[in-house]
Amino acid sequence: MMNSKKTKTALQVRFNDLDMAGHVHNSEYLNYFEIGRIDFFNQVIDSNWDWKEKGILVARNEIDYLKPTHFHDKIFVETACEDIGKKSITLSYKIFNDKEGVKELCAKGRSILVCFDFNTNTSVAVFEEWKKSLED
Repeated sequence: MMNSKKTKTALQVRFNDLDMAGHVHNSEYLNYFEIGRIDFFNQVIDSNWDWKEKGILVARNEIDYLKPTHFHDKIFVETACEDIGKKSITLSYKIFNDKEGVKELCAKGRSILVCFDFNTNTSVAVFEEWKKSLED
């Protein structure tokens, strides 16, 4: 894992996130990862970046479910850049439950994101502007 910027993003468990057993449904964790990813990019990538022209596509998601989360849990996601490839970057996520100041790891995962030029509709090398920001 590379040494990179890590962000922490508070999450809110909504009633409709829950399954019949009262746990956060497994599919919601991808939404939580996305919330972390958006916050990460908002902090790392220039706010003037034109995402409609040059952005990313999700190529792969992985999730390991470790402990269930519930409606009143105070959860947050930590997001970090794990790897920078030729055309892709890998972000890692850790979802924690804050139990009175003690971090309890509930889930972890990764996303492989391919850099994409929406004007040419092709994958492209990782944007040079991003490399510096991601490595700082």
